[in-house]
Amino acid sequence: MTHTYSTAELTQLQQVLYEILNKIDEICIKHDIPYFVIGGTAIGALYDKAILPWDDDIDIGMTRENYNRFLRIAPQELGAKYFLSWQETDPHTPYYFAKVKKNKTLFVERMFKNVPMHPGIFVDIFPFDKIPDNLLLRRIQFEAVNFLKCCLIGKEAWIWKHFGTCEIETPTNRGRIGCLLNRCFNLCFTKRFTYRLIVWTQSCFNSWNTAFYNNVITKTDHVKKEEIEQLQRVAFGPLTVMAPQNLEGFLRRNYPSLHRFTPDEVATVNTHYPYQLSFNTDAK
Repeated sequence: MTHTYSTAELTQLQQVLYEILNKIDEICIKHDIPYFVIGGTAIGALYDKAILPWDDDIDIGMTRENYNRFLRIAPQELGAKYFLSWQETDPHTPYYFAKVKKNKTLFVERMFKNVPMHPGIFVDIFPFDKIPDNLLLRRIQFEAVNFLKCCLIGKEAWIWKHFGTCEIETPTNRGRIGCLLNRCFNLCFTKRFTYRLIVWTQSCFNSWNTAFYNNVITKTDHVKKEEIEQLQRVAFGPLTVMAPQNLEGFLRRNYPSLHRFTPDEVATVNTHYPYQLSFNTDAK
């Protein structure tokens, strides 16, 4: 069954996302922590100067050094209204990256509805590391990190068809060999070790002189060093946010067919409609 947002739900959700992003931006300005919009958030900043009308999430990136600074500083700055979720503060999270979540809200993803983690509406914060210029090394790093990401997820929820009981209605696409290797790895190693290995694999080229940064998990969002050494402020709904220099060039490099979606294309967009959604759990 396909679930979609009502207009009122999506509008209210986007308002909460702006609110969370504004808090992140305030902290980053106060402590001089650069960040930059990525993915669909960056596309929205380019075309609409706002969240895309159909979008239901916000993604930002930080270089590893700045990401680690944010993880140290944010818990003291977020106050009682928000929560920084990552492996150290939210031990059951299946994610390798951090999320700033709003307390007393619910955005429970269907894939992880049985995972006992903080359930709030969130903005994603991705660590960006240097990736090698050599395409073979880049491919090895990419495959290794994605294998470890599946191991990390598998510690909390089995979302595949093979070698375990799938916890979601439609298993994600992963073959027998990959599932077997994930299962064997998880029998041998702890979740904490897996997370630390992901961080090491993502950041192992940070001492190299390379052309691009990326969050390593994706083949998009390659950003040049010079594009994030001097960020620009751009309009984004009621806010102004940090974006890579030459925002359109950054996006076209990663999305060669980049264009403003037509109404027909928008109808095919797959949003993340959650298992549970609430904007005020105290009201229940």
